[in-house]
Amino acid sequence: MKLPSRFSLAAFVLAGLAAASHAQDAPATPGKAQEKLVEFKDIKVQVQKTPDFATKGSTTDKRWKPKDWIEIEPEFKTERPAGEKKSEVVPELTFKYYVFLNSSVKENARVLTAEVTHTNVPIDEVSHSVVYISPSTILKVTGRPEGNVGLVSYYAVEVVTGSETVGFYSKGPKGVSKNPNDNGAKWWSAPSAPPQEPALLSKPQSPFGPLWGDFHADVKPK
Repeated sequence: MKLPSRFSLAAFVLAGLAAASHAQDAPATPGKAQEKLVEFKDIKVQVQKTPDFATKGSTTDKRWKPKDWIEIEPEFKTERPAGEKKSEVVPELTFKYYVFLNSSVKENARVLTAEVTHTNVPIDEVSHSVVYISPSTILKVTGRPEGNVGLVSYYAVEVVTGSETVGFYSKGPKGVSKNPNDNGAKWWSAPSAPPQEPALLSKPQSPFGPLWGDFHADVKPK
């Protein structure tokens, strides 16, 4: 699907982010070194149709057309914390998501956010997290009902435990960064960044909750 006006706007908005990123990140203050527990392999962005579950019994079937959801799915591996020899899991890791959803109307562009806390994350094993952009949010921001991976220009995930960052992955104006102290890595805090909106949904909050078994890490109920 060609969206020339939307992509031209993205170039305009993101050029401002790139320019602002030079002064956005101050050098890290020397202090206690942060332990890196989470290593990201990749983040996959794709469109998923609303799942249609067959029902039996007295329920009346509904005639409806599945809509587009945008799925942001990081793949990661958790390392063993220093000094930890017995446990095979990390009890809790909080993933902070930032996703830039572009719009053909500059004022509608948004950095969508969410915090997802995973529990009992296996150590030394490939795991997956995931968040979703709902069809209604896509429509609100873009003015169109169709999902398209090209609408997601930038995205980032910061993993924290307590007050420490223990994992980081950012695709921003300067490309991919796995260090939060890199210049421009935290593009969402640049002065020219669009407004933030906590509109990303975790897997249990979406219709995809029952799917794919334990492919995704457990989510702590809110």
